[in-house]
Amino acid sequence: MKKLLASCLIALSLPAQAGQIEVLHYWTLPSEIASLSLLKSELARHGQRWKDFVVPGGGGESAYVVLQARAIAGDPPVAALMEGPIIQEWASLGFLAAPYPPAREKQWDAVLPAAVRDAVKYKGRYVALPTDIHRINWMLVNPAPFDALKLPVPSSWDDFFKVAPRLKAAGYMPLSLGKLDWQETTLFENLLLGLTDGAFYRKVFVEQNSAAINSARMIMVLERFRQLREYVSPDAGGTGKSPELAALRNGRAAMFIMGDWAKADLVLQGMVPGKSLRCLPAPGTDGYFIYGLDSFALFRAAEGESAAQAAFADVLMDPKLQSELARRKGAIPPRTDASLGGFDSCGVTAAKDFRDAEKKDRLLPSMAHSMATSQQAREVFFRVLSYYFNHPEQSSQQAARQIDAALQALRS
Repeated sequence: MKKLLASCLIALSLPAQAGQIEVLHYWTLPSEIASLSLLKSELARHGQRWKDFVVPGGGGESAYVVLQARAIAGDPPVAALMEGPIIQEWASLGFLAAPYPPAREKQWDAVLPAAVRDAVKYKGRYVALPTDIHRINWMLVNPAPFDALKLPVPSSWDDFFKVAPRLKAAGYMPLSLGKLDWQETTLFENLLLGLTDGAFYRKVFVEQNSAAINSARMIMVLERFRQLREYVSPDAGGTGKSPELAALRNGRAAMFIMGDWAKADLVLQGMVPGKSLRCLPAPGTDGYFIYGLDSFALFRAAEGESAAQAAFADVLMDPKLQSELARRKGAIPPRTDASLGGFDSCGVTAAKDFRDAEKKDRLLPSMAHSMATSQQAREVFFRVLSYYFNHPEQSSQQAARQIDAALQALRS
């Protein structure tokens, strides 16, 4: 994308309709829609109207393609939902705005964690506004199958592979899993961390170190990943748009490893955290916090749009708004001064675990959710890992070599 956009960078955005802010996003889950309604109503109180530009699709791949086309044509939206290094990439090409007074940015610096600041700043200025932090290494548990069989919930992958056969023999699907490559890769990054450590996680996903990717440790993780095929299914008794969620809710599946937006949707469907739903760190990841961060980047404004941008910032960076937005999305607020009042037990635990992980250098950016690497590198992991998971004829050594070769090609 960088070479293409660099060669095609032309006009700034066209003037927006007065009182209207067009926002590109890919929030379509029930909890996300509830969050959007909050943002829209708060923006309306500031005299601005949110105009939806929705491009559905998981982690935003389709949205970024559409955004690229509009930016090249000189007609980007006023704002766009962005995650991770892609923010720096757009900023480096001159598309993003940093219109906030230095005094306001200093106020944000004082209440945002370093990992958040680093993700949304370019050359020391804020080019995106962080709205919520998701924990990716949650294992959501329906305790009913475990209670029925008097089994302990696994805290390690060795424990998982002990209880999984018993769950399956009793007619339960041990681990629910969706059919999409990003869902499979979310499981893989949790498995890799749970079987190794944070340093190895960073070598593979952040540094993309060839020696680590081709190492015996990586081969071991890949082989364990394939063993999970026996204990997962996208059709574990669930129906509807998200069968993986339905399977956990109705007790056909015992566990589900996913970010906490899934918890928010399960709560909307009637599950109660601490009772019918438990949130635990994915096996072997206790003490770590794999994070995703939602942020809205503002594009360089045409003359007369600065007031709309200021209103947008006032809404998104308000601590009360961030608290309520995060609660609805199942996440935690980026601002450290935002209240956790009304948060369920999963949210309170996530906030504490984030702070503890930050102190111990155990915050890890999610590769599967755009925080650890470029979109192109993420696509390499998606394609290779999904193919490997679903095609037993490919060896783990072949998959590792394929990942490494593709990543090296991107760097050349």
